Amino acid sequence: MNYNDAVEFKMTNAVCNSLNKSWVVIHECRLRAINRHKITLNFNGTFLHPANHMSVRLEMFQKANGYKPWLFNTSVDVCRYVRKPFNPFVIMIVNLLMEFTNFNHTCPFVGPQIVKGFYLRSNLFPLAMPTGDYLLALTWSFYAKPQFLTNVYFVFKEDL
Repeated sequence: MNYNDAVEFKMTNAVCNSLNKSWVVIHECRLRAINRHKITLNFNGTFLHPANHMSVRLEMFQKANGYKPWLFNTSVDVCRYVRKPFNPFVIMIVNLLMEFTNFNHTCPFVGPQIVKGFYLRSNLFPLAMPTGDYLLALTWSFYAKPQFLTNVYFVFKEDL
């Protein structure tokens, strides 16, 4: 038995919220159960105007009497990152998402932005984490103004 057989990642909720509906329209943000061990995330949003200066704030929280800051809290210039990846935490998260999204080109970002059928895989998540409930909170900003939020809740369970 290897490590990947002894861990379980399971998304439990996804909440997306547009803070500026004249710039970002979110059509779908939901989880879908494929079977009892595989839950997929589908996101469909439209950027109504080109975004040339885009950043994302990534925050990881662990649940312990409410969600408490845990592993990282960082901001990344998305346009710079797409040209040349530089942040190891973001590289890890992007590697999880890349085969499920059309969000893989340089700026400007405009039109439909889609994540379809994304599921967590322990073999691509190299961090050793304690068993528990987690929240990955993403705040997406265009031109230094928050435009929409993406919160993904998940459970990590280690059966060693």
